[in-house]
Amino acid sequence: MLLTVCVCIILLLPACTPKADEPFDAEETLTKLLTEVHYTADLEAAGEYAAYVFTDMPDGAEVKMYTCGGGHADAVIMCRARHASDVQAIRDSIQGYIGSRRHDAERYDPGEVSKYDNAIWLERDLYVIVCITSDVSGAETILK
Repeated sequence: MLLTVCVCIILLLPACTPKADEPFDAEETLTKLLTEVHYTADLEAAGEYAAYVFTDMPDGAEVKMYTCGGGHADAVIMCRARHASDVQAIRDSIQGYIGSRRHDAERYDPGEVSKYDNAIWLERDLYVIVCITSDVSGAETILK
């Protein structure tokens, strides 16, 4: 009987051990954010403006940005650092953008301020992803 208990314990051990993290797929995460989260209006690709918006972004950082027109705060920003040491600078650049946009919203559209205050962030590997929306729970489901 003792042998049977030991065998059962050995067989159950793999079920109790945590599984290794699956590799992070940033593009899949971005697609989910764009298709599964609710935004005030349709998001449009705005990556070509990123160089003007993020003037302090580290060299070699890749930026994908989607925004709503019409003065809405809603946006998705995904940045890939060239080096792990650039992640902090990317985070700072995005925080500067959000702070500036929040300041403008305080003056011109106070209803949008809470979206900036509740932006959902994910930093993983070389990526920094931010989702600005009133659908915080939808974004958290994907990014947390």
